[in-house]
Amino acid sequence: MAQISCHLIESKKGKYPRTRLKANSKPPTPAIGRRDRSQHSLVRGTTPVTPLTPLRQDALLPNRPSGEDVAAENIELDPPEESSSHGVQEPTPEDGSDDLYARLSQLRSSTLRNRNLLGMHTIYLGESFLLTYVVRKSIDAEATPPSVSTLQLPLPTAASNKDRLRPDSHLSEEDLEVLRLRNAFTLLEKEACDALVATFFQIVYPAFPIFDRRDFARLYETNQISLLVLNSIFALASTLCDAKVIKMAGFDCRRSARKAFLKRTKALYDADYDRDKISLIQATFVISFLWDGANDAKDMWHWLGIAISTAQTKGLHRSTRHSILRLRDRKLWKRLWWSLYVRDRHCAGTVGRPLRIRDDDCDVEPLDETDFIDADDDEFGDSDPVVRSSVCTRTNVNFAHIQYTISMSRLAVIFGNIISSKFPISPSRDTLSSAELVEHLKIWRKQLLLRVSDDDEDQNIWFWARMLDLSYNHLLILLHRPEHGKVPATVISPHHTALIAANRISRIVDEFLGMGARQQTQLQICPSVFAALTIYTSMVRHSDKIQRELAENRARLVMLGLSQIAETWPASSWILRLFETLFNNQQMVRPWSTRDHREIASSLSAGGRIAQEETLDRGVAAANKQQQEFTASYGQASLQVVEGVFKDGNG
Repeated sequence: MAQISCHLIESKKGKYPRTRLKANSKPPTPAIGRRDRSQHSLVRGTTPVTPLTPLRQDALLPNRPSGEDVAAENIELDPPEESSSHGVQEPTPEDGSDDLYARLSQLRSSTLRNRNLLGMHTIYLGESFLLTYVVRKSIDAEATPPSVSTLQLPLPTAASNKDRLRPDSHLSEEDLEVLRLRNAFTLLEKEACDALVATFFQIVYPAFPIFDRRDFARLYETNQISLLVLNSIFALASTLCDAKVIKMAGFDCRRSARKAFLKRTKALYDADYDRDKISLIQATFVISFLWDGANDAKDMWHWLGIAISTAQTKGLHRSTRHSILRLRDRKLWKRLWWSLYVRDRHCAGTVGRPLRIRDDDCDVEPLDETDFIDADDDEFGDSDPVVRSSVCTRTNVNFAHIQYTISMSRLAVIFGNIISSKFPISPSRDTLSSAELVEHLKIWRKQLLLRVSDDDEDQNIWFWARMLDLSYNHLLILLHRPEHGKVPATVISPHHTALIAANRISRIVDEFLGMGARQQTQLQICPSVFAALTIYTSMVRHSDKIQRELAENRARLVMLGLSQIAETWPASSWILRLFETLFNNQQMVRPWSTRDHREIASSLSAGGRIAQEETLDRGVAAANKQQQEFTASYGQASLQVVEGVFKDGNG
């Protein structure tokens, strides 16, 4: 082995001259979808690549009328002891976190009388935090008017400076390059962007109004919208949109589009690209709908948990009635929190997970009609053509949408009580009895302003009333399902309420199939369909032949609806396969073929509306015939008792 002499050299580590990255070293941000076609061509099956720099996050909106909203820079603080040569205290470190509470203590109590602060410029201070106690003492919170809450306080300038929220202010060039390699800055043509955003606001937003549409429209149309939020919307909308939009976006199939947008969203999230907590809540909430099955490491439970915990750090679980927030943000936070609450209850009840939100920790007021006024077209006014012409505001927020959201939030409270009472982990805790829970459901149903009626001429009311009915019957099944798979032999029993609820769900699925509403229903229909199929799985083991056949026919109808949803909704595929296997293992009156519902679904796509109506008519006719046999066997009196229970709201 050669002998090589070694000599120590002087290390230059840390001794080279450092230079700051120039702010203007990156090319300017182009408009969405506008690109030089001579340099970039659209390749079939891929997305058009546009070399974008990070867009500004949550910059103050352009042309904002003076005095409408207050930025944190304008909050009055006690004069600092030392200042820089420019008269402004130099924040250290750059995000101001080290001296955050010290600067909060400089707030004057008179500042808290201004109730027009942007939500992104506030910090939540929980009561049990000792530093909160100290800060409140120093700003003389006792002297603060009782009508003003000190739970949210204005952030000091260093921590709320809008320039600090720019991604290029805290991400290294290496981080940005990784995001570019992952196509995180890739945007579609404007037409494709508009189509996907419009899909979201037409289908998702009416049920989950998690954005301020006016602010969203301004940011979107001026290319200042958060890329994290935008890609999350693209990911969900690509599941719900028309097939032609997928082609317009440059993808061969829906699955590849959803995967690409979801990958970009996760890359932006993992890189800590967006620092605005409201944007983080919105984006993680949206992608919580996207999961393929039980084996996903980051499924809906994962992303919803992030959204909820981030919301709690921002203080969305607390009342903002007397806060210093501007009115629009107070309404937005309230709608956003109740959307999280509804999803928390549904996820816990659907996949058997604990409730993340404890009612004892929250004091947010129930939703009412006034919380949706800022989403009404009338408030956009004639002075803002950008907002009025945006795809975000083309779908009117109407009476049916508002009543659905309010009613679902109230039903979610009962849902949580059912989960806690029927499946308690600590039996020593006080829980509600089944009779009390049934009474709560009755009261909820009597207070509904959206009621199911075949005479509804308004299509919106007809649709959203049935969506409420789906969730209501889902809760009835959860409350009255037979224990340990045992089906009562007698028709008139408390557990039979679950069967009537399952039948009601199958009837609504039938109606949705008839009107071709798969696109609008797939976001929320799966839990109810799952609940109905669990009852039918038990009923096919019933000792009575007519009951078994009725259950089989209705199960086939529900499976037909599920197979239609499975074409676009990944999570429904494993539910479909599960029940295919379960029904194949049962002693069926008529042999079950896993191809039955798929062949019917294929005929629906190939034959269109005529084939669909003929298929459904045959299924309904068979079910009606068996229902007549059931009535003849058990007597009209028994049937009237069962129907009476349902009409009373107990079944």
